[in-house]
Amino acid sequence: MSPSPLFQDLGPEEVALALSYFVRLAYPKGKVLFHQGDLGQSLYLVEAGRVRLFRTHLGGQEKTLGVVGPGGVFGEMSLLDGGERSASAVVEEEASLLVLHREAYFGLLRRLPLFGHNLARLLAHRLREADLELDLLAFEEAGSRVAYALLKLLRQGYGPTLHLRHQDLAHLAGASRETVTRVLHALQEQGAVRLAPGVVEVVSPGLLEELAFGLV
Repeated sequence: MSPSPLFQDLGPEEVALALSYFVRLAYPKGKVLFHQGDLGQSLYLVEAGRVRLFRTHLGGQEKTLGVVGPGGVFGEMSLLDGGERSASAVVEEEASLLVLHREAYFGLLRRLPLFGHNLARLLAHRLREADLELDLLAFEEAGSRVAYALLKLLRQGYGPTLHLRHQDLAHLAGASRETVTRVLHALQEQGAVRLAPGVVEVVSPGLLEELAFGLV
């Protein structure tokens, strides 16, 4: 499993202790882990495979929020407050997940307080990222949003060769499929990506970042 921010600054024995509070579960591709609005009291850590998080709007349209790969974490808000899931989660690739239930989390905190600090740090990072995405969606053109969506997938471990449909990227970038296709071809001409049927290969993350934040 890739390193997880949950275990930052923990020694090997402390990581082993923390993992003893998780339950390992395997899920096939296409399995819906939970739906938006479900009550939840558990956090998920991806050991292998990938999970897509998405929201469904009143008209039935889906917006992909992210794809979580090995080492990635999701479901932390419901772990902390026991409230409704803010998004749905579906397995994109056969996955092995480590699940931390709320009761186990409280026991882990008593043994390892730093784990709680790491979770708070993860939430702070998510909040900063959400603020940035709101700015991009509100003020930046489609090209910047598509470039940022590709960068987000890279940070989540989903790349540099991305197997995804233009429609999936459109959901993530808040743009139409036609716009995403046009932007991707422009990014290819600029040398940031390489395209093939069903594949977007990021060849220059640095250029993508410059394009996302209007630095070029």
